[in-house]
Amino acid sequence: MAIVGLRNLVYAKLLTDPVNGIATYGEVKPFAPAITAGVETGQESATQYADNGPIAIMTQIGETTVSLTVDEIPMEVIADILGQEIKKGVIAYKQTAVGPYVALGFAGNKSDGNERVVWLTKGRFSIPSDEWNTKTDSPEFQNQEIEGTFIRRDSDEVFKIVGDTAVAEFAPYRSSFFEEVFDIAQLDTTPIV
Repeated sequence: MAIVGLRNLVYAKLLTDPVNGIATYGEVKPFAPAITAGVETGQESATQYADNGPIAIMTQIGETTVSLTVDEIPMEVIADILGQEIKKGVIAYKQTAVGPYVALGFAGNKSDGNERVVWLTKGRFSIPSDEWNTKTDSPEFQNQEIEGTFIRRDSDEVFKIVGDTAVAEFAPYRSSFFEEVFDIAQLDTTPIV
């Protein structure tokens, strides 16, 4: 089924990500009303040749780039995801600020009424771009665009978690998928229905 919609853009700060441990996250918060989300994961392939022909292919997965177009990112969210300080409704951007790692979640509506739900587990955002145009006779919306780069977690090497509500076995997780960053350890236990 085709994806025909986008909703529920949320984020959560990554608090800890110990090697061979369990990643922990802060509260899941709304990001901004979503218009578009482009997710592209870089991959490089190499082919080994021997005996006058190819004998093996190796693929390396790289970083994932997220491009979002949103209605308007609230000032509190911009400050939170960029590591900037907001004071009395003003952000004075500092070049020395380092944004926290965050997880990003969203849902894509499918043409059959189900959803494809996604968490990207560890990434940072860059300062959003804005477009400002003068008013004309017909109203024209100016949206915000922001990009983020996401990588794998140190704790388990997971960089993306995707669920599909059309799959019957996903039913126990459907209502709670965005309550917190989805814990894949749940998949190894018997769900309580």
